[in-house]
This record gives sequence, C-alpha cells and structure tokens, in this order.
Amino acid sequence: MNIMNNSGKDSVVTLGGREFKRVKNGLDEAEITSFINELIKERDELAQSQNHIASLTKLAETTIVEADRLAKQIKAEATEQAKAESAAIVDEVREQAQQMAEKEKAEILKMANEKAHAIISQAEKQSRLLLESKKDKIREELRNFANQQFGYLLEKLESLKQQAAAMQADFDNKLSHAEEEKMPETAETAGEKSAETAAAADDGNATATKENKVLDELLKPIEDVRQTEKSFDLASILQGEDRTELGEPQWEIEILPPVDITKIMEVMTHLDQLHQVVNTEMIVPQIDSPSILVFLREEMDLIDMLRTIPAVAYAEEVPDGSDAANGKTRKARIGLSENTAPREEK
Repeated sequence: MNIMNNSGKDSVVTLGGREFKRVKNGLDEAEITSFINELIKERDELAQSQNHIASLTKLAETTIVEADRLAKQIKAEATEQAKAESAAIVDEVREQAQQMAEKEKAEILKMANEKAHAIISQAEKQSRLLLESKKDKIREELRNFANQQFGYLLEKLESLKQQAAAMQADFDNKLSHAEEEKMPETAETAGEKSAETAAAADDGNATATKENKVLDELLKPIEDVRQTEKSFDLASILQGEDRTELGEPQWEIEILPPVDITKIMEVMTHLDQLHQVVNTEMIVPQIDSPSILVFLREEMDLIDMLRTIPAVAYAEEVPDGSDAANGKTRKARIGLSENTAPREEK
C-alpha cells in the first residue's frame, strides 16, 4: 500500500490514508502538524498501553509468585494441620483402644474374680462337708470307743461281782465247816479252839476287807463312768449341741495325746460339779486332739483347779497376746495322767 497517493486532483495528496491539500510551497503544514500530533498521541497511548500491559504482566508475575508462595504456605499449613489432626486422631484412637482394653481387662478380672470366688466357695463348701464328715466319723469312733470301754468295764464289774460272791460263799462255807467240826474238849482246848476260830474269823474278815478294798478300787472307774453318764449325754456331747443360749465359752481346754475318753469324762464331771461352771462340752477340732469348752457363770482360776484333778498330769494356759477382759475365749492345754489315782500330798 502506497503511503502517498495522488487522487487525480493535483491539489490533494493522500498520506497514510489521509488526504492533505497541496499548497504552493508543498503540503499544508497545519494538517501535517495535526497528523503528527495524532501519531504522537497514538504513540503515547500505545506506550501507556504497553506500560499498562507491562504493569499487568509484572502484576501477573507477582501474583503468580505470590500465589505460588501462598500455595506452598497453604500446602505446608495443610500438611501440618493434617499431621496434627492425624496425631490427634491417632491419640484419640489409642485412648479409645486403651479404654476398651481397660474395660475388657476389668471385665476379665471381674469374671476371673467371680470364678475364683465360686471356686473358693465350692472349696470351702467341700471342706466344710469333708470336715463335718470327718467329725461325724471321729464322733462315731469316739462313741464306739466309749461304748466299748463302758461295756468292758461293765463286764469287769460283773466278773468282779461274781468273784466277790464266790469268795464270800467260800468264806461262809469254810466258817460253817469250822463250826461243825467242834469236838468235846477240855475248857483249855475249847478255849484254844475258840481262839483259833476267832483268829480264823479275823483272818477271814481281814481277807474280805482287803478283797472289798481291792474291789472298790477296781470299781471306781466304773462308778466314774456311771457318774459321767448321769451328768452328760454322750451323744449330745459328741455331736456338738447348739451353744447359742450359752454364748461364747470362757475357756477352751486342748487335750494332748494320748487321749483317754474315761479320763476326759472324769475331767468334765469334776468341772461340772463346780458352782462357777455352767456347762462343759467336748469338741473335736482335730482328729487326735479333742477340746473341752468351759462356760462359766463367774470368774475362777481354772488352771489351778485343773491341776487338782487326778486325771490331769499337768495344765498350762496358752497365751495368745489378747486381753482376756475383751471377752475372747482363753486357751488352756492339759495332759492326761497315766492313772487316775489321787496324787500324794507333798
């Protein structure tokens, strides 16, 4: 495209699509000036536009950089927040898991304790049943032993009675024969015979007295057993009566082996005859070591009293460190003597 065209009219010149009048000395200066000013203006506008575009470009670049920085910051913050939230979630899950574990542990312990209590209760029940069975067996054995001893003593009594009756009959027979065999003699002879008869009678009486004394000594254990039977119901003692009305015993006397039921009954009989004693009972807490429970109506020196009983070889109190004034049952221990003959006074 030609910047400058002639339109056929000699008075007009077209420049850059714009017509200029031709003057005498050339183109119209005013129009050229106006055109140049417009070009300058357009250039300035283009320059401003360029500056504006450059500013926008710079702003865009700055915005991109800032956006990238913000994106990185947001990403970092999001990462940190995610880590914090993740840690919080992990802690919460761990706490919940621990709570669940503690709960399950508590439930397991509860179940274990319940099972343990059930096992212990069952064991205690079986132990009580076994103990009662053992006690019943021991009571039965003691009862049988006592009955055997009593039967044996009764047999001995009957035998001694028969022996005494036989000796008495023999003595009477000899005495009657001695009287029938008297013959007529002088007064001196008669006196001598009478003296001999009297001496024989005295000897017979002395023999009878001695035999009666021996018989009394042999019968003493039997009388003790009879007296014991009057004072006690053996079955009730061996079976253990209810002591609710009597309350707690003031003394428990442990009897050390060897055990002799006759001597034990003698000790109980002696104690029951004391006015300070309300009642006595025999229990069997251990197989070879029965005990006597003593219920008092008033205080007494039981140890000294036990030492005076012939069937007791020795007696002592068993200290347990508690105050007797608090109503707790006091303990004593005795050993039975080898025989029940009265002790010699020193």
